[in-house]
Amino acid sequence: MPPVIDPALKIVFCEGRPGSLDDLLLGNLMPVGGALIKPVGGKRGMQAFIEGYLGSYPTGSQQPEYLGFRDRDFDVEPSDEPELIRLWGEKPIWLTHRAAIENYFIDADLIWRYWVERENAPAWAHGPALPVVDIEQHIQESARELLDYQAVRWALARLKPGSRWPDVHTTWTGGSGDMPLSLTYDDCLEEACQLITIFQENIENVRHDLFRSSAQAYRERFSTESFFESHRYLFWFHGKDHLVQLCRRLSRDFPRRPYARWAAENVDVDKHPDLQQLVDFIKM
Repeated sequence: MPPVIDPALKIVFCEGRPGSLDDLLLGNLMPVGGALIKPVGGKRGMQAFIEGYLGSYPTGSQQPEYLGFRDRDFDVEPSDEPELIRLWGEKPIWLTHRAAIENYFIDADLIWRYWVERENAPAWAHGPALPVVDIEQHIQESARELLDYQAVRWALARLKPGSRWPDVHTTWTGGSGDMPLSLTYDDCLEEACQLITIFQENIENVRHDLFRSSAQAYRERFSTESFFESHRYLFWFHGKDHLVQLCRRLSRDFPRRPYARWAAENVDVDKHPDLQQLVDFIKM
């Protein structure tokens, strides 16, 4: 049974476990004493977790206000405006505008600050911090390297006809951040088609030709110069994948996981209207 808390204290349910990146980021964003952060584990079980948690309150007690906050991933395309996206359903569950929590860490100024703070430490093996403009260039080039893979991932995600259909895997690796051996378009298509063949065993109207057409459409959308000039890859490309590819370019064995944990506690909410929107929800 959950402890009965002050009804004025809102609950923010998030993905992951205590001490996860989501937990750290919310701890950085939330006003002191303004919210109880409650990690739920995997995103697919968030609604059930919320029902179970609030349903355990003693009969007659007032349930606190709450909301859910989780990665958008490939479940919904990003909106044109930088705002949270409401997940369908009765519960107030909101999706990040950027694809995932890690997308907010892909920030040249933030990476530069982390690097400068550590460059003189005896154990630091990555030399002096690169100029911000060079880091920004690496961010864009690493996104270009991911273009084909992300197009294929989005096309796989669009195979699911509706919310009641089984989920389709959006990658043939262990998950986001676990990069494939090859990022070339043809190799990604071949791997994805193997996933589709397995998926077809359960859903007969999933077709390879429709998938290929969808992948090509995403590839064309992502290939325009305006896409990169406007930094749209920060909203479309999955942050776990992008952060892995970026750190490979920054320096050999650049400490991606320590950086991500530091960044979660140092993201500037003023740079992200959707995160500021989340804070405003808590203050209401």
